[in-house]
Amino acid sequence: MSSWTETFRGAVLASEYDPESSMNSRLYIERFDQATWFLLHGIGVSPRSIKNAGRRIAVVRQNFQYIRELRGGELVRVESGFIAVGRKHLRLLHRMFDVETGALIATSDVTAVQASLETGTTVTLPEDQAKRAEALTITDAKID
Repeated sequence: MSSWTETFRGAVLASEYDPESSMNSRLYIERFDQATWFLLHGIGVSPRSIKNAGRRIAVVRQNFQYIRELRGGELVRVESGFIAVGRKHLRLLHRMFDVETGALIATSDVTAVQASLETGTTVTLPEDQAKRAEALTITDAKID
């Protein structure tokens, strides 16, 4: 069992917000997607390695919760962890925070599988990846 892992850190850039200085919802999703890849890297999965294995990552469910808007110039960090590891799936949770205030901004609850590039069907997680994910399973996850 593990604690949260920092998987993203950045700022809301001028090119990323609307005329009211609010970050577009598309960008929250992009931040969480980047965080997903850094978390997966922690269990030995990268875009290159998964492609070389003849597989892809397929998100089969994703739920977002927006708590407050990010504004231009704000600093943000994402922390992530696995909350369930199955024979064929991984469930992970991301939490986005305002770096300066520590306020929770948004969450993303994701269920993903590995699928064969050849057949498109889901495949069993490699044992070493499943064991690494279990070691990174967070024990204090709160899902609202």
